[in-house]
Amino acid sequence: MGSRDPDAASAKVEVTVLVTGFDQPFGNNPINPSHLIASTLPFSFTSESLPNIRIVKASPIPVQYRVVRDVVPRFVFPQTPAEVAVDVPSVLATSTLASEDGRPAVSTVERRPRFDFVLHIGMAAPRKYYTMETCAHRDGYIARDEAGETLDGDTEWQDEYKAPEILRPGFDVEDGVDIRPSNDAGRYLCDFIYYTSLVEYWRRDPDTMAPVMFLHVPGRVQNLDIETGRKVALGLIGAMVASARRKYGDRGNDV
Repeated sequence: MGSRDPDAASAKVEVTVLVTGFDQPFGNNPINPSHLIASTLPFSFTSESLPNIRIVKASPIPVQYRVVRDVVPRFVFPQTPAEVAVDVPSVLATSTLASEDGRPAVSTVERRPRFDFVLHIGMAAPRKYYTMETCAHRDGYIARDEAGETLDGDTEWQDEYKAPEILRPGFDVEDGVDIRPSNDAGRYLCDFIYYTSLVEYWRRDPDTMAPVMFLHVPGRVQNLDIETGRKVALGLIGAMVASARRKYGDRGNDV
């Protein structure tokens, strides 16, 4: 089981990282490289001065707001034993804790996260470089997803959680990695999945460090491009863990 307290993660012999990617193309891009990159990551790796890093790869995420809002919170904070599997169809089939309106019950808000860190990967086709997103946005999702749906006028996070318009991760993301920072994740599924994860930590403890990051990759899908994306993702994961250790030290909290 993971800890939402990063100083606990920093002292562990092994830390776990959830990695997600999208499965569907969109726009003029017939293939989405984000899941291809995620799928090539090793199940674990080590780096100098860091604990062993175990990677858990989620099944590909559909480019759909409704699915992201349903499954991602239950990936990060499982509500039932069945939801420990980071598999989209399995989680969608789990409804035992749904409230009367069909949404996940919020009585499990104190559940602890399963993972020490979360990395979402998505495609930014126009960009020719890799970017790490420094913030996520609550509102402005007017573009239609691959199911033809939009969140224009949606106020769920504002009404239910009083969540702020912008949320940020808890590490010094610009330190230690050769990736460009960005403060605009696009107001589409990439921005949306990022905020979805961040708000799950924020609503449990607004002062917590949210151990979540988003990596935007170019739209290229040749073998060399996927291998480059793999190296960038691994470098960013290592930087996330190292940043938490620098910021919080090795205080050895129980996990």
